Amino acid sequence: MRANYLRNLGSLALRREPARPLLFSFYITHRCAWSCPYCSGGRNPFRESRVRELSAADAGRLFGILRREAGSLDISGGEPLVRPDLEDILERARALGFHVTLNTKGAGLAGRPDILRLCDVLILGVDALDPDKLAGLVGGRDQAEAVREALEFALAGRKTTGPLVVLGAVAMPDNLEEVEKVLALAESERCGFQLSPQIVNMSVHPGLRDNERYRRLVDKVYAAKRRGVRVMGVPGYFRAIRDFRPFRCHPLLMPIIRPDGRLYYPCLEFGWADADILEAGSYPAALEAGRRARGRIPDCRDRCHLFCHMGLSLLQRHPIAALDELRIWQGRNARAGA
Repeated sequence: MRANYLRNLGSLALRREPARPLLFSFYITHRCAWSCPYCSGGRNPFRESRVRELSAADAGRLFGILRREAGSLDISGGEPLVRPDLEDILERARALGFHVTLNTKGAGLAGRPDILRLCDVLILGVDALDPDKLAGLVGGRDQAEAVREALEFALAGRKTTGPLVVLGAVAMPDNLEEVEKVLALAESERCGFQLSPQIVNMSVHPGLRDNERYRRLVDKVYAAKRRGVRVMGVPGYFRAIRDFRPFRCHPLLMPIIRPDGRLYYPCLEFGWADADILEAGSYPAALEAGRRARGRIPDCRDRCHLFCHMGLSLLQRHPIAALDELRIWQGRNARAGA
């Protein structure tokens, strides 16, 4: 990550688009039984998607190609835990030396303890702690109980297996008090915390604009970061999501890959996936195919105030603040990456 970060600084100095990936994000499945209202900008495009999924062996081939370009890999979905071969996939990534992050709601995690061992960072989606409010967000009481069980298991299991556990919360107009509780839990348990505002069709939920309760929440999250809580995000990120300032997105800092191995270009939100990385034989070749098909990266300005895009873009543009931030992101089991 550090080497690519420095190369990207050089590109920015020359007023070029930073195109060296800090990490790759592989959506290993589009399948998901959750009913989260904010999924993929509120559109939940995965629900009816029938995209082919790479086998564990083909995922390993894909990882070999990606590892030439970066040392960090984010595994996401859909819900990654619906794949019975997830452990095999994680093993293949670790064998190549990837620093692995897993994004999940965690249902069934307690029955698959090897997953904790195979992750450097485990991001659990936790948008509320109150059982009734959580049930309303994830689709029912059984689902809410599954989230709570996963949370308890992960917090206990990290003591022996060592991943950095991050509680990821999405701020919505009707869960702001609950997000504060999640932040307080992260502080008391000395784990990480990640905040994103709810996005609808690539734009901020209108109920968060000019919402003083939301602004106070962002202020509290940033105050927690300043007192040493492991809150993810450079200072500029919190200023930007508080007032929804425009920003220059650099989506190629985290290229996103579809379950069938095709590269989303310029990003997931546009839904274009013209190049198969396995067929192309390299990430640069797939990227060039995407550029030929779709042209230059657009300047979206005040859209996609999401941690994955905005947080990384501002991280790249603020190198002094990034020094401490990169240490947090690496997690307790960090290994050297590209």
